[in-house]
Amino acid sequence: MLDQIIEEAGNDNHKPAFVKIPKQWLPGFIRWPIKLFLLPFIWLDVLAQAIAKALIRPPFKKVGACKKRGNCCHYILIKKSKGFSDKLDLFWHTQINGFYRRDKALHEVDGMKIHLMGCRHLKKDGTCGIYHFRPMICRMWPRIEYFGQPQILKGCGFRAEKR
Repeated sequence: MLDQIIEEAGNDNHKPAFVKIPKQWLPGFIRWPIKLFLLPFIWLDVLAQAIAKALIRPPFKKVGACKKRGNCCHYILIKKSKGFSDKLDLFWHTQINGFYRRDKALHEVDGMKIHLMGCRHLKKDGTCGIYHFRPMICRMWPRIEYFGQPQILKGCGFRAEKR
């Protein structure tokens, strides 16, 4: 089922259905200070990764531009952790990052169990409502890995080319 969803997302005329988004129970006066506190650490991480990529180049490079279709925000795939840390991950992603579970069932991709999530901050025009405060998973998308294949949704506007 997940393969079918991802395949459909690659079609140029595909518009993901907006579903009823559940409310976050953690109040904003708690969420936003946490995000503000963590923002400098996120910037440091992004800077360190940029330096690492300049020193040791990955085998692929990202080319193209975002088409602002919002598919990467509708179909966020988060690997299931083991035990109690999965509950902490789900809490973090749903209450702090602002994601919501699109499907209660776990999906299997390449032998890994995956949560299918969406982002509540996606606007109807395909742009991000919290762009400067977006989570790390969004900042690193599309993913160009040092080992393994690049992770890019079909039809998003980006592609990976070998160096």
